[in-house]
Amino acid sequence: MAIVFALALIPLLGFVGLATDYAKSLLVKRRLELAIDSAALASVKRTVDLLNDGQTSQSSAIQQGEAEGKAYMAAQSQRLMDTDLSAVNVKVTIDGSTITSQTGYAAGVPTAFAQLFGVKTFQIAGNSGASVTLSPYVDVHVLIDVSESMAIGATERDQDIINNMQVRRFNPDGSSWVGQNGCAIACHILQSEFKSTDPRYPTMTTYEMAQKAGAKMRIDVVRNAVQKLAATLLNRSDKRYRVAIYTFNSSFNKLLGLTNNPTSAATAIATLAPASSGGGTNAHVAFQQLNNMIPPPGDGMTQATAKAVVVLMTDGTEDTQMEFPDRDGITWDPNFVYFNPSASDWGGLIQSFDPRICKPFKDKGAEFIALNTKYLIPKGQTNAKFIGLQTFLLKVIETNMAACVSTASDYYDASSPEEIDNAVSQITSSITKPLALTR
Repeated sequence: MAIVFALALIPLLGFVGLATDYAKSLLVKRRLELAIDSAALASVKRTVDLLNDGQTSQSSAIQQGEAEGKAYMAAQSQRLMDTDLSAVNVKVTIDGSTITSQTGYAAGVPTAFAQLFGVKTFQIAGNSGASVTLSPYVDVHVLIDVSESMAIGATERDQDIINNMQVRRFNPDGSSWVGQNGCAIACHILQSEFKSTDPRYPTMTTYEMAQKAGAKMRIDVVRNAVQKLAATLLNRSDKRYRVAIYTFNSSFNKLLGLTNNPTSAATAIATLAPASSGGGTNAHVAFQQLNNMIPPPGDGMTQATAKAVVVLMTDGTEDTQMEFPDRDGITWDPNFVYFNPSASDWGGLIQSFDPRICKPFKDKGAEFIALNTKYLIPKGQTNAKFIGLQTFLLKVIETNMAACVSTASDYYDASSPEEIDNAVSQITSSITKPLALTR
């Protein structure tokens, strides 16, 4: 009986040894698969970093990416005992904006007990892959309404500050008097009654007075939000975005040409303020001139073929009124294009802009995004302008601005400072396309 048991024990121990060797090979295979996964990611990341840096050719970036993957795999394999890594393959390819790494390995795991049966090594192999879709190159053109209506108090409290602040007015004979401002809009156009004739008092616009009084205007909220938009886009590591800033009232102005320099953008945006001359709002003129400045966008594969995004920030109101600091009284915009419905405004008209003026941008392939900084109507107003806005025009503006954008998700409306800030954050997120990493 003991002899039978002894004879049976030999193959039994052999099978136990085989199981031990096999378990060891599975453990090594699992660790090598984790290493090959990381090698695939490392090769892709290295290639992407070199391409985003803009100083390396595509072929060189691929070579260096493949070398990175192989080096990573070699370093990891050295940590595994009793492993003979016989082959490591790393292949990086670029197809359009997608960078892919295919990695593979082959190795032998030396056996201990299996050698009794003539099996010196267990052969293992595996492969992995990773791909990254790069963000396209995008030029973002931000068009900001700086007409007088954008100098309205940002909140009801701010409007009260502007309306109730004590201001000094000057008479032609050199005398002056102090009284309530009496308006919720802080004008940046210097009116004759505020031109100082007394050396004791500096000349100030009501916009400057409102700032001194601690009020925040709608344009101030927009300025802060645009600063965040530009900083987010231009401080990205992929360097795929450029930003340009334009303003309009009754005329159009380029505040900042396309740049990828965050400091230049921040400096220019900091100067955003209500127009100091011209007054009214003429979106037709602004849209036509901006459209002429934007070349047909490309596929975004290179800076020269960048995609184009237009971001409009306005309360959507066009106004025929024009005012100038060197003359008294109101004049009417000779280039104004009338569009129904409209409301009266001190002998002139206010209206929503015609959404058809957005079509040329979309026809050339630009994405059009609009933020309706909805008019916050001052309380207790009996002015025909505010009554017209409240009774029907705000709804028309909302409808027309929503019809202006490329897709329904490209339209935003906001009124409070918090809503405007959140809307611009959402716009920024919609413009940027995060890196998509897949196995």
